[in-house]
Amino acid sequence: MVFFMEKIIYQGNYISVSEQSIDGHIYERASLRPGVHVVPIKDDKVLFMKEYRTHEGIVRFKLVSGWCDKEGKTALDHAQEELAEELGMEAETWEEFHCSNAPGATVNPNTTYFICRNLKTLEHKPENPDTGCRVLEHEWMDVEAIYACLNNKTMWIDDSALVALLALYNIKNQA
Repeated sequence: MVFFMEKIIYQGNYISVSEQSIDGHIYERASLRPGVHVVPIKDDKVLFMKEYRTHEGIVRFKLVSGWCDKEGKTALDHAQEELAEELGMEAETWEEFHCSNAPGATVNPNTTYFICRNLKTLEHKPENPDTGCRVLEHEWMDVEAIYACLNNKTMWIDDSALVALLALYNIKNQA
Protein backbone atom coordinates (compact mmCIF):
# COMPACT_ATOMS: atom_id res chain seq x y z
CA MET A 1 0.00 0.00 0.00
CA VAL A 2 1.36 3.43 -0.98
CA PHE A 3 0.87 6.14 1.61
CA PHE A 4 1.88 9.69 0.90
CA MET A 5 1.58 13.05 2.55
CA GLU A 6 2.51 16.35 0.93
CA LYS A 7 3.81 19.30 2.89
CA ILE A 8 4.42 22.76 1.40
CA ILE A 9 7.94 23.86 2.36
CA TYR A 10 7.99 27.19 0.53
CA GLN A 11 5.33 29.20 -1.27
CA GLY A 12 6.67 32.23 -3.14
CA ASN A 13 5.27 34.45 -5.88
CA TYR A 14 6.59 32.25 -8.67
CA ILE A 15 7.80 28.98 -7.15
CA SER A 16 6.40 26.54 -4.64
CA VAL A 17 8.37 23.70 -3.09
CA SER A 18 6.86 20.72 -1.37
CA GLU A 19 7.93 17.45 0.13
CA GLN A 20 6.03 14.22 -0.27
CA SER A 21 6.58 11.24 1.93
CA ILE A 22 5.78 8.07 -0.01
CA ASP A 23 6.30 4.82 1.87
CA GLY A 24 8.88 6.48 4.08
CA HIS A 25 10.89 8.11 1.30
CA ILE A 26 10.93 11.92 0.95
CA TYR A 27 10.46 13.32 -2.57
CA GLU A 28 11.01 17.02 -3.19
CA ARG A 29 8.87 18.78 -5.78
CA ALA A 30 9.13 22.29 -7.26
CA SER A 31 6.33 23.87 -9.26
CA LEU A 32 6.41 27.15 -11.15
CA ARG A 33 3.46 29.50 -11.34
CA PRO A 34 1.71 29.07 -14.72
CA GLY A 35 3.55 30.93 -17.46
CA VAL A 36 3.71 31.45 -21.21
CA HIS A 37 6.36 31.47 -23.92
CA VAL A 38 5.74 33.03 -27.33
CA VAL A 39 7.33 31.57 -30.49
CA PRO A 40 6.94 34.19 -33.26
CA ILE A 41 7.62 32.54 -36.64
CA LYS A 42 8.24 34.05 -40.08
CA ASP A 43 9.94 32.49 -43.11
CA ASP A 44 11.30 29.50 -41.12
CA LYS A 45 12.80 31.83 -38.53
CA VAL A 46 11.96 32.44 -34.87
CA LEU A 47 12.08 35.85 -33.23
CA PHE A 48 14.31 35.89 -30.14
CA MET A 49 15.02 38.84 -27.91
CA LYS A 50 18.34 39.63 -26.29
CA GLU A 51 17.56 40.63 -22.73
CA TYR A 52 19.51 41.79 -19.70
CA ARG A 53 18.02 40.35 -16.51
CA THR A 54 19.05 42.36 -13.45
CA HIS A 55 18.17 39.66 -10.93
CA GLU A 56 20.27 37.11 -12.85
CA GLY A 57 23.08 39.50 -13.81
CA ILE A 58 23.29 38.10 -17.35
CA VAL A 59 22.41 38.85 -20.94
CA ARG A 60 20.72 36.07 -22.87
CA PHE A 61 18.69 35.30 -25.94
CA LYS A 62 15.19 34.09 -25.08
CA LEU A 63 11.65 33.90 -26.32
CA VAL A 64 9.07 36.40 -25.15
CA SER A 65 7.73 34.99 -21.91
CA GLY A 66 5.91 35.85 -18.74
CA TRP A 67 3.85 34.67 -15.81
CA CYS A 68 0.10 34.19 -15.86
CA ASP A 69 -0.35 36.54 -12.93
CA LYS A 70 -3.49 38.50 -13.74
CA GLU A 71 -6.87 37.22 -12.62
CA GLY A 72 -9.49 36.62 -15.30
CA LYS A 73 -6.99 36.35 -18.17
CA THR A 74 -6.27 33.22 -20.18
CA ALA A 75 -2.81 31.96 -21.06
CA LEU A 76 -3.35 33.36 -24.57
CA ASP A 77 -4.27 36.77 -23.13
CA HIS A 78 -1.00 36.74 -21.16
CA ALA A 79 1.02 35.68 -24.23
CA GLN A 80 -0.44 38.50 -26.33
CA GLU A 81 0.22 41.00 -23.54
CA GLU A 82 3.85 39.86 -23.15
CA LEU A 83 4.51 40.20 -26.90
CA ALA A 84 3.17 43.77 -26.77
CA GLU A 85 5.07 44.75 -23.60
CA GLU A 86 8.41 43.15 -24.44
CA LEU A 87 8.67 43.76 -28.19
CA GLY A 88 5.92 46.27 -28.96
CA MET A 89 4.29 43.85 -31.38
CA GLU A 90 1.03 42.05 -32.02
CA ALA A 91 0.32 38.97 -34.10
CA GLU A 92 -2.58 38.16 -36.38
CA THR A 93 -2.62 34.39 -35.79
CA TRP A 94 -2.00 32.38 -32.62
CA GLU A 95 -1.77 28.66 -32.02
CA GLU A 96 -1.17 26.79 -28.77
CA PHE A 97 1.83 24.62 -29.60
CA HIS A 98 2.73 22.81 -26.39
CA CYS A 99 1.81 22.75 -22.72
CA SER A 100 4.48 21.57 -20.31
CA ASN A 101 2.54 20.76 -17.17
CA ALA A 102 3.58 17.78 -15.06
CA PRO A 103 2.17 18.21 -11.52
CA GLY A 104 3.64 14.92 -10.27
CA ALA A 105 7.14 15.55 -11.65
CA THR A 106 10.11 16.62 -9.56
CA VAL A 107 10.05 19.97 -11.37
CA ASN A 108 6.83 21.20 -13.00
CA PRO A 109 7.57 24.00 -15.49
CA ASN A 110 3.82 24.68 -15.89
CA THR A 111 4.32 26.59 -19.17
CA THR A 112 2.13 26.99 -22.25
CA TYR A 113 3.88 27.69 -25.56
CA PHE A 114 2.22 29.63 -28.37
CA ILE A 115 3.27 30.00 -32.00
CA CYS A 116 2.25 33.32 -33.54
CA ARG A 117 2.53 34.62 -37.08
CA ASN A 118 1.94 37.75 -39.13
CA LEU A 119 3.50 40.17 -36.67
CA LYS A 120 3.30 43.91 -36.87
CA THR A 121 4.75 46.67 -34.77
CA LEU A 122 2.35 48.56 -32.51
CA GLU A 123 2.10 52.32 -32.89
CA HIS A 124 2.32 52.70 -29.11
CA LYS A 125 4.23 50.09 -27.15
CA PRO A 126 2.66 49.53 -23.71
CA GLU A 127 4.86 50.00 -20.68
CA ASN A 128 6.56 46.81 -19.54
CA PRO A 129 6.05 46.34 -15.78
CA ASP A 130 9.10 44.03 -15.62
CA THR A 131 11.52 46.75 -14.56
CA GLY A 132 14.28 44.22 -13.74
CA CYS A 133 14.53 43.10 -17.36
CA ARG A 134 15.63 45.19 -20.32
CA VAL A 135 15.25 44.08 -23.95
CA LEU A 136 18.44 45.12 -25.75
CA GLU A 137 17.52 43.95 -29.25
CA HIS A 138 15.59 41.26 -31.09
CA GLU A 139 16.64 39.02 -33.91
CA TRP A 140 15.02 36.56 -36.32
CA MET A 141 17.00 33.29 -36.18
CA ASP A 142 16.91 30.27 -38.44
CA VAL A 143 17.91 26.77 -37.34
CA GLU A 144 21.62 27.40 -38.02
CA ALA A 145 21.64 30.65 -36.01
CA ILE A 146 19.90 28.93 -33.08
CA TYR A 147 22.47 26.11 -33.14
CA ALA A 148 25.29 28.67 -33.29
CA CYS A 149 23.84 30.41 -30.24
CA LEU A 150 23.57 27.11 -28.38
CA ASN A 151 27.25 26.37 -29.13
CA ASN A 152 28.50 29.88 -28.33
CA LYS A 153 29.85 29.80 -24.80
CA THR A 154 29.88 33.60 -24.50
CA MET A 155 26.16 34.15 -25.23
CA TRP A 156 23.67 32.17 -23.22
CA ILE A 157 20.39 31.00 -24.72
CA ASP A 158 17.83 29.37 -22.46
CA ASP A 159 15.72 26.24 -22.94
CA SER A 160 13.34 28.16 -25.18
CA ALA A 161 15.82 27.49 -28.01
CA LEU A 162 14.90 23.81 -27.90
CA VAL A 163 11.20 24.63 -28.07
CA ALA A 164 11.84 26.97 -31.02
CA LEU A 165 13.76 24.22 -32.85
CA LEU A 166 10.93 21.78 -32.15
CA ALA A 167 8.37 24.27 -33.48
CA LEU A 168 10.39 24.84 -36.68
CA TYR A 169 10.83 21.10 -37.13
CA ASN A 170 7.11 20.50 -36.62
CA ILE A 171 6.13 23.23 -39.11
CA LYS A 172 8.60 22.00 -41.72
CA ASN A 173 7.29 18.44 -41.49
CA GLN A 174 3.65 19.54 -41.78
CA ALA A 175 4.30 21.26 -45.09
